[in-house]
Amino acid sequence: MEAMEQEKYGVLEKCRAVLAVWTERQKSAGVCRELDISPSLLCQWQDRAVSGMLAALEPRGQERGEGPALGQQLKRLLDRKVRYRELMSVGRSPRKVRESQPLTQV
Repeated sequence: MEAMEQEKYGVLEKCRAVLAVWTERQKSAGVCRELDISPSLLCQWQDRAVSGMLAALEPRGQERGEGPALGQQLKRLLDRKVRYRELMSVGRSPRKVRESQPLTQV
């Protein structure tokens, strides 16, 4: 069923849904209800968005500095993804978190 839901929405709709939650304009439950999607599908979209941002914005040979203030949920999502990538880069596998596992909602 989720495969059909995922094909139902294009990139723009997915971006709008994720950004509505991240900017705290809407709660996750409201977005899910409005789009008639499951919370786990929204989590998958958020996880893919975070992964894409990290890959695109990863510093090249520079130290990471403090960026602008982020919403609590987005900050937790980013922190979790950064921890995962750091563990994988040193050859350690996190115990409970897998890359394909959707991030939990707050």
